[in-house]
Amino acid sequence: MRQTKRTNQSKMGGNTVRYYLKLIFHWWWLLIIGALIPGGVSYQLTSQKQDFYQAAATVMVGSGLQNPDPDLWQLNLSNTLAAAYAELVRQGPVTSAVIERLGLERSPEQLAEQIGTRIYSGAQLLEIQVTDTDPEAAALIANALADELIRRSPASGGSDPAQQEFIRRQLEELQVKVTDVNERINALTTSLADLTSAAEIQDAQDRIAALEEVKNRYQMTYANLLDSYQAESPNVLSLFEPAVPPQWPIASKTKLIVAIASMAGVGLALGAIFLMEYLDTSLRWEEAGTQSILEMPVLGVIPQQTSRKASLIFNPLSPVSEGVRTIQANIFLMRPDHPFKTLLLTSPGISEGKSFVLANLAVVLAAAGNRVIVVDSDMRRPTLHEYLDRPNAIGLADVLRHANTVDAQVIPLQETDYDGLMLLTAGRPPVDPATLLTSPRFQNLLAVLSQQSDVVLVDSPPVIGPPDATVIATLVEGTILVASVGQSRRELIEQARDRLLRQPGVHLLGITVNRVKSDGNYRYYGGATEKIAEGQGDGWLTLKEAAQQLGVSKEQARRWRKSGRLPAVRKGLRWLVDPADVTRMLEDTLEIKV
Repeated sequence: MRQTKRTNQSKMGGNTVRYYLKLIFHWWWLLIIGALIPGGVSYQLTSQKQDFYQAAATVMVGSGLQNPDPDLWQLNLSNTLAAAYAELVRQGPVTSAVIERLGLERSPEQLAEQIGTRIYSGAQLLEIQVTDTDPEAAALIANALADELIRRSPASGGSDPAQQEFIRRQLEELQVKVTDVNERINALTTSLADLTSAAEIQDAQDRIAALEEVKNRYQMTYANLLDSYQAESPNVLSLFEPAVPPQWPIASKTKLIVAIASMAGVGLALGAIFLMEYLDTSLRWEEAGTQSILEMPVLGVIPQQTSRKASLIFNPLSPVSEGVRTIQANIFLMRPDHPFKTLLLTSPGISEGKSFVLANLAVVLAAAGNRVIVVDSDMRRPTLHEYLDRPNAIGLADVLRHANTVDAQVIPLQETDYDGLMLLTAGRPPVDPATLLTSPRFQNLLAVLSQQSDVVLVDSPPVIGPPDATVIATLVEGTILVASVGQSRRELIEQARDRLLRQPGVHLLGITVNRVKSDGNYRYYGGATEKIAEGQGDGWLTLKEAAQQLGVSKEQARRWRKSGRLPAVRKGLRWLVDPADVTRMLEDTLEIKV
């Protein structure tokens, strides 16, 4: 049990990794753009900046390092004062004084932005760093800041350099005098051994005592002067190392900035991708082994086609044909002893490929030896006649609108290019198609067509829209929902499923997934279908007018003109059609007199 659970978790983890890798591979171009644009912009901005130079002047805080026996308390206090001086060097009084002394054309705030500091706490050193585009100016400002800071320190600001020099010279002279006295004392002490009389010895000893007294005075004076010259104060500042103009600019961080900007761009792109995928509720097809979608069995999978509106081109070895055969087999396995006679193919929304799937299914069923009749009940936007390459002049709407009773002899079925396959087009669009579909004549029509064929396939408008599909679903034996990958919204599929299942007598067989590996953005049905223009007597018809009389699109009429099926002559920029050719075409196709 535990082993099975771990195996399932491993599969789920592997599927998640594959999903994210597939997602990244799908959006690779967005990731590249996300890296190139920020990286290019940051490189352009950083490459245009001037070179900056940094000079540094070092100041010693306190005099503990100059004392042979430094006080630990003074050392700690000097470190604390170094942090205070690091802040003071950026303040207005110091920067203003430096600006005035050097005649700089900048504000104290601007100068403060150029100043940086670094504290060497273990050595009681404060480094004043100045950044400028001119190396000479950087060194000059750094030294001026250090000098101004020294002047403003309590223990250093009041000292007189001349006085300090005088004390230094006095100390040197005292050192010479003390040395001379020591030599005289040593000489007198040595001569005592050679003296014999008491008077001479006493005189030598008196002279030694006098010299010792002079030596003591010299040493006391030396000590006092030394204390004045080396004031042991933690709040004394002295210049340790002056700033010199730097030879090289500060190392550029262009590569680092570009790399960070590119990584940030990629991160934003990934966030946008995951957000779009999270908000995208369209139908997806991840694995071929999926058995159901939204609690509906998957009847088949139809791959993406390059042209959605092209005429039906059936290839028995194509992937489309294989997918349609899977639909046929799954429908047959549901009721092998009593196959379905009437089937409805509909979709949740517009342009999801239901008519294309129905036309291919009809061809596959007919190729298997079945007598198939396809009925285009989408009277608002008929397309089956174009897939099967037939005109749409008279059809379902005309039968339901004019016939009181449905007779097999008056149903305008058209033969197609496929043996065993007949087509009942939608006909001229009525004002209210739903009214015709709810009439008893439509139910009688289905019954008559069922007697004439092995299976009747009905095409209808989408479920989410007019009530036509829901009405037809209650009259047929089975309903198939066609949804398109990347276009059909899962919530829309659920609404369509629930709307169908709420009606009594509806048998929803399952769902067919169309356009695998594709997505799209489509609009819903517009208003009523454009009214077909009437002929213009014996005058010439434009290609558009001829297409309207034949019940096809202008593109279909244009294809017929190129193939020679619809004769036309060119006058100026327009192609014109003889109305007699339109009438002949209708007579040949429908085998009736129009």
